[in-house]
Amino acid sequence: MSYALRNTLILLLTLTIFGGGAFIYIKFFQLSKLEKLEETRAEKQEEYNSKKAISDAFPALNATYLEALSIIENYDKSLFKQPNPDHVYDYLNYISGSSPSSKVYFDFVYSDSTAQDQYGILESNINGYANYRNFVNFINKLENSQLLNKITNLSISPAGGNNEELEEVTFSFALQSYYERIPIQEGEEYTSRLTMNEEVSLYNPFYPLIQPSLPPNEENLINVEQSRIIGLTGSRVFIVDQAGNITSLRKGDQVYLGVLESIDLGNKSATFNLNKGGITELVTLETEQ
Repeated sequence: MSYALRNTLILLLTLTIFGGGAFIYIKFFQLSKLEKLEETRAEKQEEYNSKKAISDAFPALNATYLEALSIIENYDKSLFKQPNPDHVYDYLNYISGSSPSSKVYFDFVYSDSTAQDQYGILESNINGYANYRNFVNFINKLENSQLLNKITNLSISPAGGNNEELEEVTFSFALQSYYERIPIQEGEEYTSRLTMNEEVSLYNPFYPLIQPSLPPNEENLINVEQSRIIGLTGSRVFIVDQAGNITSLRKGDQVYLGVLESIDLGNKSATFNLNKGGITELVTLETEQ
């Protein structure tokens, strides 16, 4: 074998070894690495596309968030911070004791709790008795003040009994009190100020138009039917009342069950407008001869 042929074979063998090694390296090492890099690139591209979509949507989402935050911050209602029935009971007691005109007497029975995604509801049943006006003021404050409560199944009945109980009613209702499950109003503090709708009528539809008996004369007013006129002028009446005391009255002055309606100097008489348990009656007294 010539020297040139031998060198040629050695060169071919060397090239074959290098080529085979390169092929094996690329086939079994580089190719798998390239596939992994391609997968990683695809994942990064997908992540980039997702974040870009979020970035593109951010201005609109941020505007919606700021609008919602403004609504929440300026809303006059708040939710109870915890799902604790004791807090609801204490709040009802606070309303009842806030003024004499809101005082009611009630029993509180917690019944259930339901949960939504962002809030929950404490359900309870309330029953008791109170002066009708007090009850209306109590409900007025409960519905219009800061903490969110919803009243359903309200029932009111007259208590019955003597004249002192004509203004009394018994009541029952179901109460739903809303509480936070996530911090919807972060930093929001309860206020002790109670709010009322002043336009709510306090007229008691259960009060009888005609009462079974007359109210007592607790203020010791002049009882016209047990009194007599001893003199009068164009603007004043002099009267001896049921206790024998001499008193003067002007038109519009209050007497037991009514007021002095008019003075008739020509006929030497005075007319009183009395309300006898829902029945209006005009009583005229003349001066004694």
